[in-house]
Amino acid sequence: MVAINFRLNYIVGMRIGNLNLGGILILAPLAGVSNRAFRLLARKYGASLCYTEMISSDAIFHNQGKTMSMVDLKPDEHPVGVQIFGASPEKIAGAIKRLEEMKPDLIDINLGCPVKKVVKKNGGAALLRDMKLAGEIMRAAVENTALPVTIKMRTGWEEDSDVYLEVGKEAEKAGISAITLHPRSRSAGFAGKSDWSKITALKEAVSIPVIGNGDITNPQDAADMLAQTGCDAIMIGRAAMKNPAIFRAIGCFLENGILLPPLSIGDKIEIALEHARLIIEQFGEKGGALKMRKHLAWYSKGFPGGAVMRNRLKTVLCYKDIETLLKEFPDNSKVEIDG
Repeated sequence: MVAINFRLNYIVGMRIGNLNLGGILILAPLAGVSNRAFRLLARKYGASLCYTEMISSDAIFHNQGKTMSMVDLKPDEHPVGVQIFGASPEKIAGAIKRLEEMKPDLIDINLGCPVKKVVKKNGGAALLRDMKLAGEIMRAAVENTALPVTIKMRTGWEEDSDVYLEVGKEAEKAGISAITLHPRSRSAGFAGKSDWSKITALKEAVSIPVIGNGDITNPQDAADMLAQTGCDAIMIGRAAMKNPAIFRAIGCFLENGILLPPLSIGDKIEIALEHARLIIEQFGEKGGALKMRKHLAWYSKGFPGGAVMRNRLKTVLCYKDIETLLKEFPDNSKVEIDG
């Protein structure tokens, strides 16, 4: 019965406000990662919705050019959401007005980022310490756009200070269209195992869609989260960074119960080269190659001799350099690797 439900949910998709998604697999907003090039890859391999990197509402409000360029939305990647953070309801509202001109499909408010430079400005997870301000920000967002507004949050500031149920109920009252929960506290970072039972509890506490996030590394994890929590969709972040094709593998398993074989080194090289072409198209030859260095480090995990290659990434300055490095592995192209 669970498998049938998975198949139906995957085929039918989900609804966030007035937005109909064609599936239930979502790419998380990833700082320094989920630019247009990466979003296109994720969509190609089966992500139903992608988010931009987390963007400062203050910077958008003040129309800062570098920040505005991060919202590089094109018609070929919809549906796409923009995630913003901030601590001023007025600037959140103003930022959303500017963002509407760039035609995103929804806006997400970050209530979970644990990074110091974000929380010291009372943004991200810091809002979990100030329920009044969190409520004001959610209402300001909803009241100033016709787009669906979602939130992504953690369970609380500290391990013993869970507020996610309270925030979830407040979000529903404010008109938020969906909630993503990463069931760790801000203080936990990414340590230990995320507590999926808290996704279950949130799902039972609110009537709006709940998206589960945290520790999904393979298709079985995705199926387990859906079965254990009853969440409406799943969001994948870190696992997609080293393998954007994870969406295809999860989709195949949820729809047909089939586990695709692990990617070969040859498969990962082809994905990496496609990624390189996309990122160079977006940022130019040198700029794209420099940004690609960290992705090559992730893609090459598990390659025989990969550590040696990673030590040479500082020499990568163009597409030809990337191709030369990766083509050193032709004899191992059929070796299966995880991730």
